[in-house]
Amino acid sequence: MKHRQESVCLLLLALALGAVLPLSAEAPSPFDFTATNLDGTAFSGRSLAGKAVLLDFWGTWCAPCIHAFPKLRQLHADFGDRLTVVGMAFYSGELEDVAAAAAEHELDYTVLMGAEETLGQFEIFAFPSYVMISAEGEILFTQAGQMADLYERVAAYFP
Repeated sequence: MKHRQESVCLLLLALALGAVLPLSAEAPSPFDFTATNLDGTAFSGRSLAGKAVLLDFWGTWCAPCIHAFPKLRQLHADFGDRLTVVGMAFYSGELEDVAAAAAEHELDYTVLMGAEETLGQFEIFAFPSYVMISAEGEILFTQAGQMADLYERVAAYFP
């Protein structure tokens, strides 16, 4: 009798959890984010769907972030036909401040003002952080903090 009661309790718990967390629910696409272009217009991550993307989470105040800019520019130059580099600035002042930093560091790839909820979506807790997404929307890797082999790690996806 006790075994039957435990089984019923487990079944009821599974049903209750199923009502809260449906088994058929799909994970959100990593392209489901919004940001702001440096001209003040809205940017939708969905516009990147179907492309390989390297997201760079950075701040104007972050020395390791700035140190990575030459590698990011080189990735954009070498693989721009197959890879979209997107820098998203956080906690960096106004649009004008980020635009000035992008110009100063000659960032010739997409630079955005990131939206706070994007940090939670990608579980970003350090700067810089990188998220590499395949054209199919699969997260290939995430890295929090400085990445000495950034160029090599990304280039490996483009033999």
